[in-house]
Amino acid sequence: MLKTKEDLKRYLLADRIARGEEYPRPRMFRDSIWRFQIHYRKCEYHYNNRSNIFDKILYYYYFLLCKIWRSKMRSEIPINTIEEGLVICHGQNIIINPDAKIGKNFTISAQCCVGQAHLKVPVIGDNVEMTIASKILGGIVIAHDTTVGAGAIVVKSVEEPYTTIGGVPAKCISHNKNTYVDWKKKRLQGIIDLQN
Repeated sequence: MLKTKEDLKRYLLADRIARGEEYPRPRMFRDSIWRFQIHYRKCEYHYNNRSNIFDKILYYYYFLLCKIWRSKMRSEIPINTIEEGLVICHGQNIIINPDAKIGKNFTISAQCCVGQAHLKVPVIGDNVEMTIASKILGGIVIAHDTTVGAGAIVVKSVEEPYTTIGGVPAKCISHNKNTYVDWKKKRLQGIIDLQN
């Protein structure tokens, strides 16, 4: 959980590097999704420290900024569900259940859903990529390094890492490494090595 200032710095750096951003901060009239991610992380940080009145005020400020963006994109991305290394490729119509648990280095695109079924929610491992219009539903577990194909509906657990799944309902397509996810992992490993 994002609790300390060191956590906040690590999360912001990991998100920026995972996104492959060349600039140290978002540009004035561009990078709206990256700007949202920064507000999202600050909202998490101040919410988790809201016993302090100063953090409580800042939480409401960043919550309002996030709410404006979410309304514009028609998305629901709750705080304290996604670990560091988040990449939002396209922000439109993303729905994530607030009880879901999502690991590090997560990539999500437009029209994706991480939702409940039978009152249970998914647990998603590290280095998972959800491509456009894919869905992960119910009390299932998605293994590390899984790629969910476009339009896939996943209702069964994926137990083996380095799996690409697709279809309705989703089935294994291959066990090859996703080169994009592998590239992100190597970039983020550089952060961990620098911090140790």
